[in-house]
Amino acid sequence: MARTRTRAARKTVSKGAKIISAIIDNPRFFRAGKGRGVKPKVVTIRFDSKMSKKDFRTKADSLLRLSREGKLRKTPVKRDPQITRNYRGATIRKLAGRHRGNRAEQRRIAQKFSGRTSANRAGDGLDPDHVHELQLGGRDHADNLRWMDAYTNRTIGSQIAGQLRGVPDGTPVIIRVIGY
Repeated sequence: MARTRTRAARKTVSKGAKIISAIIDNPRFFRAGKGRGVKPKVVTIRFDSKMSKKDFRTKADSLLRLSREGKLRKTPVKRDPQITRNYRGATIRKLAGRHRGNRAEQRRIAQKFSGRTSANRAGDGLDPDHVHELQLGGRDHADNLRWMDAYTNRTIGSQIAGQLRGVPDGTPVIIRVIGY
């Protein structure tokens, strides 16, 4: 039988976490590409309790990897809506084809992947997510897309966009993650 907690959880931060946080905040420890002389912009993404933990971690890990490799730069977004529309349609056709004759399941699949959800919390629907964000120099191509919880995807995208407002194009970006 498990013991019940008699004391509140400790609220201290370990020494390791403080050291890592200090390193993350210091842009000298990250490669910022070839933009010598241009101070990188540190962008913080935060976990929100309404997000999908799995999708947040996946997105945060890929952004941190791209940041360490010096591949993130603020760029103007050039989106071709046809690319995500085709990606969405191909996925719906593939999954609905597996459930021929089951109209209810086909409708559920179409609704989940439609992109027409309000996305007020995790699990409301799925969106195609750009692994390498368009606003951070990623390509608008099907190879750069994966499915992600709509709320998590839209929240992370708006967190990044809000912090990049007013930052000149071409500025190197370092990602900092809080809360996972």
